Amino acid sequence: MIRAPSSLGCGQAGLSVTALSPAVETIEIVSNRARLVSTQDEETGPELITTRQVKAARALLDWSQADLARAADVSEPTLARLEAEDGTLGGRRRTNDKLRSALERAGIEFISESDGGIGVRFRKPSASD
Repeated sequence: MIRAPSSLGCGQAGLSVTALSPAVETIEIVSNRARLVSTQDEETGPELITTRQVKAARALLDWSQADLARAADVSEPTLARLEAEDGTLGGRRRTNDKLRSALERAGIEFISESDGGIGVRFRKPSASD
């Protein structure tokens, strides 16, 4: 177990991290919470999305946080907490995947940095649509 003192900004009781595996490269401490950064997460699944992409996608769809939470089968407080942080969408990879899938099912396409800048747009209808 790794125990970080509260002087690092980890809360009054400090931060405990257990069950570290070789796949864990670093522990980020961000806004009084820790996030394990795993090489396995980076190797599996689609590219992680940002909170700004999620908010922009909701705006395109005219969805509230409650609408997206329902469509993704995640709790509304979880979505609100994730959207409160700027940058890459935090939380568990599974939650990130559920949010991304719900937005993609609704017609959103995520644009990566390599496609001319991070963003979202409506997916072009295919011949089968």
